[in-house]
Amino acid sequence: MYFEELYRNNNDPWGYDYHWYEARKRQICLALLTRQHYQKVLEVGCSNGHLSVHLAQRAAQLLCLDVSDYAVQLASQRLHAFEHVVVENRKIPEEYLVQKFDLILISEVAYYLSEAELHQFIEKLKHSLNVDGEILCCHWRHEIKDFELNAQQVHQSFQQHFPFHHYLSLNDPDFMVDLWTVNSSSLAQQEELR
Repeated sequence: MYFEELYRNNNDPWGYDYHWYEARKRQICLALLTRQHYQKVLEVGCSNGHLSVHLAQRAAQLLCLDVSDYAVQLASQRLHAFEHVVVENRKIPEEYLVQKFDLILISEVAYYLSEAELHQFIEKLKHSLNVDGEILCCHWRHEIKDFELNAQQVHQSFQQHFPFHHYLSLNDPDFMVDLWTVNSSSLAQQEELR
């Protein structure tokens, strides 16, 4: 399988732990979230747990999913000190169990799905947010070889099919981020600043 081969020879195949690009992107995604703390968080595509460590500090419960056994092992080792974190090996969308979350973070994974799988995933996500929930989606803008989808197609599909409020977009030359929320009020409105 594609991901098992990547991790077999390298614990960090995308350089999450040593590229400033990755650290900057991670900080941007975390800064765009509308709350400091979430009760129940889902991270889809946790890889070796590089972002999970930061999410764990902002969540009462964190469920991290990845399709790769190697990635799950690496993430589990990295996150072993966090008792409120569970890391599981699941293939999206078929092994995605619909639950309610306050935050769902989908980073750099949805373009590895087929178009049909993406639509199945979207249908499940529509039923996965709590009353004040949000979904943050971040993807690399450049070509992903040997896969049918790209970041633009993924984010357009989310935008077209999500019943949620599109809170914001961020377009970096190398990646794109979109945030959807159930609550259509801005953060300033929620905190009664305006």
